[in-house]
Amino acid sequence: MMIHVLRAKNRVPLCVAFVALALTAASQSIYESVCGEARHISRTSLAVAAPREVWEATLKQRRSMWHEMLGLSPMPERGPLKATVTGVLDRGDYVVEKIHFQSLPGAYVIGNLYRPAKVTGRLPAVLYLCGHSKGKVNPPYQANPRWFGQHGYVALVLDPIQLGESQGFHHGTYSEKRWDWPSRGYTPLGTEVWNAMRALDYLETRPDVDAGRMGVTGLSGGGVVSWCLGAADERVKVVVPVCQSGSIEDVVIDRSTDGHCDCAFWINYYRWCWPDIGSLIAPRALLIASGTEDILWRPSGFRDVAHRIRGQYIALDATGHFDLVEDVAPHGYTPKLRKAIFTWFNRHLKGDPTPVEDDVTEFVEPEENLLVFGGKLPADDLTRTIDTVLVQHGAQPEVTTAAEWQAHQRDALERLRASTFRNIPADHAPRGRNVRQDGSTKNGEFFITREFASCDGLNLRVKIMRRAGAPQPVPTVAYAIQPAAKSTFSGGGSSRPAIAAPLTTAGVEVRNTGFTSVGPGYLWTLRRTYPLLGQTLPERQVCDLLAGIALLRRDTPTGPVALYGQGHTAVLAVYAALLDPEVSEVILAGLPESHTDPNTPEFLGVLRVGDLPHNLALLWPRPITFIGTVPPAYAYTRQVYEKLGTADRFRVIDSAKAWRPL
Repeated sequence: MMIHVLRAKNRVPLCVAFVALALTAASQSIYESVCGEARHISRTSLAVAAPREVWEATLKQRRSMWHEMLGLSPMPERGPLKATVTGVLDRGDYVVEKIHFQSLPGAYVIGNLYRPAKVTGRLPAVLYLCGHSKGKVNPPYQANPRWFGQHGYVALVLDPIQLGESQGFHHGTYSEKRWDWPSRGYTPLGTEVWNAMRALDYLETRPDVDAGRMGVTGLSGGGVVSWCLGAADERVKVVVPVCQSGSIEDVVIDRSTDGHCDCAFWINYYRWCWPDIGSLIAPRALLIASGTEDILWRPSGFRDVAHRIRGQYIALDATGHFDLVEDVAPHGYTPKLRKAIFTWFNRHLKGDPTPVEDDVTEFVEPEENLLVFGGKLPADDLTRTIDTVLVQHGAQPEVTTAAEWQAHQRDALERLRASTFRNIPADHAPRGRNVRQDGSTKNGEFFITREFASCDGLNLRVKIMRRAGAPQPVPTVAYAIQPAAKSTFSGGGSSRPAIAAPLTTAGVEVRNTGFTSVGPGYLWTLRRTYPLLGQTLPERQVCDLLAGIALLRRDTPTGPVALYGQGHTAVLAVYAALLDPEVSEVILAGLPESHTDPNTPEFLGVLRVGDLPHNLALLWPRPITFIGTVPPAYAYTRQVYEKLGTADRFRVIDSAKAWRPL
């Protein structure tokens, strides 16, 4: 069933969902595993339409979930718009107003408003959203709102961020390695939706707009924002996305993420697909307009999505409020698509079903005439840094008593499990596949390799080094293999810490290490693909590490298991320990100080709960050991341990060899 509120409660664990696949194949590639996850998401999305009573009962919660995935939960404060018209163009039968307003204090949204030259009474309004070109001055993005302005509508066309006169940035992970964006829970799609919501606020203030008759449409990037705005804001009565409709399955299999910047997708905590968005728009008027030759959004995707959404409209007795129009054409408008769009708006905002025959005109307004700021942009525009302020982040609370900290600890861990790590199975135990003895050395070191299946069918390994004559069970230090490790030969190779005898070490070849390494040809795609599945590559590595630890406990005579990590893998160790309360201790070297650093491993929305020093402190009262120096940011973590009377459990040692279990 598409209702994710229900599906979340009754969902089969991911490890079960793919166990059959894991059993029938010797191993999968990472590409095959993500394709399997994507198929699962898309093929269960709105597979069965919800009965009206279920749809209505879950509507509020689903919309709240959607706001969260856009980075708009809690919703930003609606400050003064400070709407300003900087000029007016009189073109005879229509007028163009050059306007800007502020979606947040100091964050400018820029657009042109087209309206009839003579207005009597309140008119229906259309918000037009541009794709990634020149913004509002681009000829197609002039022509469409101009048609509306000439035919009895008020039409507001906005510049997308980073384009036209709008500042800001939407190519974060695409070209600038802004891997802090997933950790922030930020996507520029959230900014675009927020700007569009504030544009609706502005339209509601105008005496020439009927606030009960507002719609949205847009091409390409403007198409996806049209989808998302319609699902986020019920004030929109008509939604028409153009050439930006498809499925998670198609996007992942085709690797078409490579052709999209960050504003094409949401932070998919709840593993939604386009039909789930459509179910939030229903039963309002929704028309999908697509080209069959669009290289980014293929018919196999948008036709299946349309079929699933149509079923929900039927269940809500709103069959006349949904349709799909397509043309044999590449990415972009055609006369057939435009006329169908104009007819759809007339039908649902004016009550006129007469087919539209007149298309857009070929007139092109010179670009300089449409500029709102006349070539001089505001130097203090907050949109430049909106990625750091739009999403509310968790704070580091003052520590008072153990009882208060424990209450905060429970709440924070619950929030992490419900969002950032919601797609890690509660049962970490994997299916073991093979075990072999790898020989020994004259120093009495014995090596063992254990193979196991990850929850999504990858064949992974644990490289164990045991000491001859060590008492059984013996404390074990587990760790994730480093991404850049050339070899895991002899019990973990260079990734293995120099833990002194008689302790055992166990290196888990998490994905993208060892023989599952994907290399630069797919790594960028993979890191941008995982968030579409409600995951990240480091989060999947944490999942693999947890499975390796569970295998050790189940199949190996082991004592307490501590986790070691250095640099990248130190972050994995922190979160694996938070998710596994049986981990006895963490040993950390070179732990990064903040998820706001793009070089720190990314975890979806983790900063909404807290940054690394705060999240490490959630391990209290379990021991924490730093090797070498303690980075300055972790003075907070040390302070928590000191204030709660456990200063001796926060340790600093010179080397891994000096470590002993507390």
